[in-house]
Amino acid sequence: MGGMHILIVGASGHVGTLLAETLSASHHVSGLLRREPEETVAHAPIVVPDWVDHPEKVAEALRGQNSGHGPVDAVIAALGGWYVDGPMLERGLQSFDSDWESHLRAHFAACQVSTALAGARGQDSTGSPAGGGSPGRGPAAGRLTHLALNGVASIEACVGSGAISVFGAAQEMLIRVAAAESEAVNFRELKILAPVAGDDRNDLTGGVETVSICAVAAAVVRILAHPTAEQTVTSIHAF
Repeated sequence: MGGMHILIVGASGHVGTLLAETLSASHHVSGLLRREPEETVAHAPIVVPDWVDHPEKVAEALRGQNSGHGPVDAVIAALGGWYVDGPMLERGLQSFDSDWESHLRAHFAACQVSTALAGARGQDSTGSPAGGGSPGRGPAAGRLTHLALNGVASIEACVGSGAISVFGAAQEMLIRVAAAESEAVNFRELKILAPVAGDDRNDLTGGVETVSICAVAAAVVRILAHPTAEQTVTSIHAF
């Protein structure tokens, strides 16, 4: 597989930043951000402050970048983050709405970004390259692949991170429905079922094992290279 043009949505987060640093060695990586980065980053910044409300602006911003790396082949949605706080119901509706905005609503918008970018690749409604498309370029015979990252909270009721569990579980169904409905995008999800190493927020007491960013990146590349050979939802564990 040749180098791809990968867009990371959530490129300023812990996992998004590390993925950009790892993947940029072999691929061109663009990073969707709400504001200009203050430090040097491993990706080409695509700054769209209101991209969640206006996902169509992302394709416009990428065209304006004119980087010479061609259309986007794959989108990685590294969104939502996590926290440890009080009980979900005690935190109240305002906090619940805020978590929905940053997690599930953002993932929905990211799916819309991928759908718009699939059109920008010059595809027809069946997902096949149209016009001057390049059948051999990128994953899955020309179809864009959207890979949403999820975590252990999506399968466990995590005390102190209750809303993340709720929206993580809903995120999986979002991706499953999008995969069933879309004829232009390979929608996939990767559940990272262990803390990603290097995040100081992780509570590793009791011998909790982590997963390295290299292992995550390897799983990501495997899925992006052969999305149709993978199940809609796959997992990676600590090892």
